[in-house]
Amino acid sequence: MLKLQAENDHLKLENTRLKSDMAVMEHEMKRLTSRIGLIQKSRETTEMQASEVLSENKELKLKLESLNRRFQDSPILDENPVHVHFEDTISVNSNMTGTSSYKPDQEPQWSTETGPDFDSKWSKHISIIKSHPDFIVLKNNSRYHTQCLDDFLFSRIVDGVATVNGVPLPTGVVMQPKSEFTVYAQTSHAREIYDKSCILHRFQTFGTGKIIEDRLLDAEGNEAANYLFCVFKAL
Repeated sequence: MLKLQAENDHLKLENTRLKSDMAVMEHEMKRLTSRIGLIQKSRETTEMQASEVLSENKELKLKLESLNRRFQDSPILDENPVHVHFEDTISVNSNMTGTSSYKPDQEPQWSTETGPDFDSKWSKHISIIKSHPDFIVLKNNSRYHTQCLDDFLFSRIVDGVATVNGVPLPTGVVMQPKSEFTVYAQTSHAREIYDKSCILHRFQTFGTGKIIEDRLLDAEGNEAANYLFCVFKAL
Protein backbone atom coordinates (compact mmCIF):
# COMPACT_ATOMS: atom_id res chain seq x y z
CA MET A 1 0.00 0.00 0.00
CA LEU A 2 2.80 2.39 0.89
CA LYS A 3 4.54 1.49 -2.35
CA LEU A 4 1.46 2.40 -4.41
CA GLN A 5 1.11 5.71 -2.55
CA ALA A 6 4.74 6.54 -3.27
CA GLU A 7 4.30 5.76 -6.97
CA ASN A 8 1.16 7.90 -7.10
CA ASP A 9 2.96 10.85 -5.51
CA HIS A 10 5.81 10.43 -7.98
CA LEU A 11 3.40 10.47 -10.93
CA LYS A 12 1.73 13.63 -9.58
CA LEU A 13 5.10 15.37 -9.35
CA GLU A 14 5.98 14.24 -12.89
CA ASN A 15 2.63 15.50 -14.14
CA THR A 16 3.19 18.89 -12.50
CA ARG A 17 6.66 19.13 -14.06
CA LEU A 18 5.34 18.24 -17.51
CA LYS A 19 2.59 20.85 -17.22
CA SER A 20 5.20 23.46 -16.25
CA ASP A 21 7.42 22.46 -19.18
CA MET A 22 4.43 22.65 -21.53
CA ALA A 23 3.56 26.16 -20.30
CA VAL A 24 7.16 27.24 -20.90
CA MET A 25 7.09 25.74 -24.42
CA GLU A 26 3.78 27.43 -25.23
CA HIS A 27 5.21 30.78 -24.13
CA GLU A 28 8.32 30.19 -26.23
CA MET A 29 6.15 29.20 -29.20
CA LYS A 30 4.15 32.43 -28.93
CA ARG A 31 7.38 34.43 -28.74
CA LEU A 32 8.83 32.67 -31.79
CA THR A 33 5.56 33.11 -33.72
CA SER A 34 5.59 36.84 -32.95
CA ARG A 35 9.22 37.10 -33.99
CA ILE A 36 8.56 35.21 -37.24
CA GLY A 37 5.71 37.64 -37.95
CA LEU A 38 8.02 40.63 -37.45
CA ILE A 39 10.67 39.05 -39.67
CA GLN A 40 8.07 38.38 -42.39
CA LYS A 41 6.80 41.95 -42.16
CA SER A 42 10.35 43.29 -42.33
CA ARG A 43 11.03 41.09 -45.34
CA GLU A 44 7.93 42.34 -47.13
CA THR A 45 8.91 45.95 -46.38
CA THR A 46 12.44 45.32 -47.64
CA GLU A 47 11.15 43.67 -50.82
CA MET A 48 8.80 46.60 -51.44
CA GLN A 49 11.62 49.11 -50.90
CA ALA A 50 13.90 47.09 -53.18
CA SER A 51 11.20 47.11 -55.85
CA GLU A 52 10.82 50.88 -55.53
CA VAL A 53 14.59 51.39 -55.74
CA LEU A 54 14.75 49.12 -58.81
CA SER A 55 11.94 51.10 -60.44
CA GLU A 56 13.69 54.40 -59.65
CA ASN A 57 16.96 53.03 -61.04
CA LYS A 58 15.23 52.03 -64.28
CA GLU A 59 13.65 55.49 -64.54
CA LEU A 60 17.00 57.20 -63.90
CA LYS A 61 18.67 54.93 -66.46
CA LEU A 62 16.07 55.90 -69.07
CA LYS A 63 16.58 59.59 -68.28
CA LEU A 64 20.35 59.18 -68.51
CA GLU A 65 20.05 57.42 -71.87
CA SER A 66 17.76 60.22 -73.09
CA LEU A 67 20.26 62.87 -71.93
CA ASN A 68 23.13 60.97 -73.57
CA ARG A 69 21.21 60.81 -76.85
CA ARG A 70 20.39 64.51 -76.59
CA PHE A 71 24.03 65.33 -75.85
CA GLN A 72 25.23 63.24 -78.81
CA ASP A 73 22.65 64.86 -81.09
CA SER A 74 23.63 68.39 -80.01
CA PRO A 75 25.22 70.31 -82.89
CA ILE A 76 28.94 71.02 -82.74
CA LEU A 77 29.65 74.73 -83.02
CA ASP A 78 31.81 75.81 -85.92
CA GLU A 79 34.97 77.66 -84.94
CA ASN A 80 33.86 80.58 -87.09
CA PRO A 81 30.08 80.62 -86.76
CA VAL A 82 28.02 83.00 -88.81
CA HIS A 83 25.46 84.94 -86.82
CA VAL A 84 22.32 86.56 -88.18
CA HIS A 85 20.05 88.81 -86.17
CA PHE A 86 16.38 88.09 -85.72
CA GLU A 87 14.01 89.67 -88.17
CA ASP A 88 11.36 92.08 -86.99
CA THR A 89 8.72 89.44 -87.52
CA ILE A 90 9.29 86.24 -85.53
CA SER A 91 7.32 83.04 -85.83
CA VAL A 92 6.64 81.29 -82.54
CA ASN A 93 4.64 78.33 -81.36
CA SER A 94 1.37 79.48 -79.91
CA ASN A 95 -0.29 77.97 -76.84
CA MET A 96 -3.32 77.53 -79.10
CA THR A 97 -3.52 74.89 -81.82
CA GLY A 98 -1.39 75.73 -84.82
CA THR A 99 1.31 78.39 -85.26
CA SER A 100 1.00 82.14 -85.00
CA SER A 101 3.26 84.98 -86.12
CA TYR A 102 3.64 88.21 -84.25
CA LYS A 103 5.67 91.39 -84.40
CA PRO A 104 7.74 92.57 -81.46
CA ASP A 105 5.46 95.55 -80.88
CA GLN A 106 2.73 93.10 -79.85
CA GLU A 107 4.75 92.34 -76.71
CA PRO A 108 6.39 95.02 -74.58
CA GLN A 109 10.08 95.50 -75.37
CA TRP A 110 12.26 94.47 -72.46
CA SER A 111 15.57 96.04 -71.67
CA THR A 112 17.55 96.03 -68.46
CA GLU A 113 21.21 95.92 -67.57
CA THR A 114 23.42 95.07 -64.65
CA GLY A 115 26.55 96.89 -65.73
CA PRO A 116 28.25 98.74 -68.59
CA ASP A 117 29.17 95.47 -70.31
CA PHE A 118 25.60 94.14 -70.41
CA ASP A 119 23.73 94.11 -73.71
CA SER A 120 20.66 91.87 -73.65
CA LYS A 121 18.37 91.38 -76.61
CA TRP A 122 15.62 88.81 -76.40
CA SER A 123 14.60 86.01 -78.70
CA LYS A 124 11.05 84.75 -78.73
CA HIS A 125 9.91 85.87 -75.25
CA ILE A 126 13.17 85.26 -73.40
CA SER A 127 15.72 87.81 -72.20
CA ILE A 128 18.74 87.82 -69.94
CA ILE A 129 17.95 90.15 -67.06
CA LYS A 130 21.12 89.57 -65.05
CA SER A 131 24.60 88.33 -65.88
CA HIS A 132 27.36 87.23 -63.52
CA PRO A 133 30.49 85.08 -63.92
CA ASP A 134 28.73 82.41 -61.81
CA PHE A 135 25.16 82.61 -63.09
CA ILE A 136 22.74 84.02 -65.67
CA VAL A 137 19.11 84.91 -64.93
CA LEU A 138 16.60 84.42 -67.75
CA LYS A 139 13.10 85.84 -67.86
CA ASN A 140 10.00 85.07 -69.90
CA ASN A 141 8.77 88.59 -70.65
CA SER A 142 5.49 87.54 -72.23
CA ARG A 143 2.34 88.17 -70.27
CA TYR A 144 0.49 85.38 -72.08
CA HIS A 145 2.84 82.73 -73.53
CA THR A 146 4.85 79.98 -71.87
CA GLN A 147 8.29 79.15 -73.28
CA CYS A 148 9.92 75.71 -73.26
CA LEU A 149 13.74 75.68 -72.99
CA ASP A 150 14.22 72.27 -74.64
CA ASP A 151 15.58 73.67 -77.91
CA PHE A 152 17.93 76.25 -76.43
CA LEU A 153 21.68 75.85 -76.28
CA PHE A 154 24.13 77.60 -74.01
CA SER A 155 27.62 78.43 -75.18
CA ARG A 156 30.49 80.78 -74.49
CA ILE A 157 32.21 82.33 -77.48
CA VAL A 158 35.21 84.65 -77.22
CA ASP A 159 36.13 86.59 -80.35
CA GLY A 160 34.13 84.19 -82.53
CA VAL A 161 35.67 80.98 -81.17
CA ALA A 162 33.61 78.58 -79.04
CA THR A 163 35.45 77.72 -75.83
CA VAL A 164 32.94 74.95 -75.03
CA ASN A 165 30.56 73.30 -77.49
CA GLY A 166 26.88 74.19 -77.16
CA VAL A 167 25.30 72.69 -74.05
CA PRO A 168 21.53 72.00 -74.06
CA LEU A 169 19.47 73.29 -71.17
CA PRO A 170 17.51 70.70 -69.12
CA THR A 171 14.60 69.07 -70.91
CA GLY A 172 11.04 69.69 -69.82
CA VAL A 173 11.60 73.17 -68.35
CA VAL A 174 8.64 75.39 -69.21
CA MET A 175 8.88 79.02 -68.17
CA GLN A 176 5.53 80.49 -67.23
CA PRO A 177 4.65 84.08 -68.25
CA LYS A 178 6.76 86.64 -66.35
CA SER A 179 8.73 83.85 -64.60
CA GLU A 180 12.50 83.68 -64.13
CA PHE A 181 15.02 80.83 -64.46
CA THR A 182 18.62 80.83 -63.21
CA VAL A 183 21.44 79.05 -65.06
CA TYR A 184 24.45 78.36 -62.80
CA ALA A 185 28.03 77.52 -63.62
CA GLN A 186 29.51 74.69 -61.54
CA THR A 187 30.22 76.69 -58.39
CA SER A 188 29.83 75.94 -54.69
CA HIS A 189 26.63 77.97 -54.37
CA ALA A 190 24.98 76.57 -57.51
CA ARG A 191 21.57 74.99 -56.96
CA GLU A 192 19.37 72.75 -59.10
CA ILE A 193 15.70 73.41 -58.32
CA TYR A 194 12.97 72.03 -60.58
CA ASP A 195 11.58 74.76 -62.88
CA LYS A 196 13.68 77.37 -61.02
CA SER A 197 17.37 76.76 -61.75
CA CYS A 198 19.90 74.36 -63.27
CA ILE A 199 23.67 73.78 -63.25
CA LEU A 200 25.71 73.53 -66.45
CA HIS A 201 28.48 71.26 -65.16
CA ARG A 202 30.71 71.80 -68.19
CA PHE A 203 31.24 75.42 -67.17
CA GLN A 204 33.42 76.29 -64.18
CA THR A 205 32.57 79.95 -64.80
CA PHE A 206 30.78 81.95 -67.46
CA GLY A 207 33.32 84.76 -67.40
CA THR A 208 32.57 88.36 -68.29
CA GLY A 209 31.95 90.28 -71.47
CA LYS A 210 29.18 91.54 -73.69
CA ILE A 211 26.26 89.16 -74.16
CA ILE A 212 24.74 88.69 -77.60
CA GLU A 213 21.88 86.40 -78.53
CA ASP A 214 21.77 85.47 -82.19
CA ARG A 215 20.72 82.46 -84.16
CA LEU A 216 23.65 80.23 -85.00
CA LEU A 217 24.34 79.13 -88.59
CA ASP A 218 26.71 76.43 -89.75
CA ALA A 219 29.31 76.77 -92.52
CA GLU A 220 26.64 76.16 -95.18
CA GLY A 221 24.34 78.83 -93.83
CA ASN A 222 21.82 76.44 -92.29
CA GLU A 223 20.54 77.02 -88.78
CA ALA A 224 22.63 74.76 -86.53
CA ALA A 225 20.50 75.19 -83.42
CA ASN A 226 17.13 76.68 -82.61
CA TYR A 227 18.67 79.53 -80.71
CA LEU A 228 22.08 80.05 -79.21
CA PHE A 229 21.31 81.62 -75.90
CA CYS A 230 24.18 83.24 -74.09
CA VAL A 231 27.24 84.08 -76.12
CA PHE A 232 29.99 86.07 -74.45
CA LYS A 233 32.08 88.31 -76.61
CA ALA A 234 35.32 89.65 -75.18
CA LEU A 235 35.40 93.45 -74.93
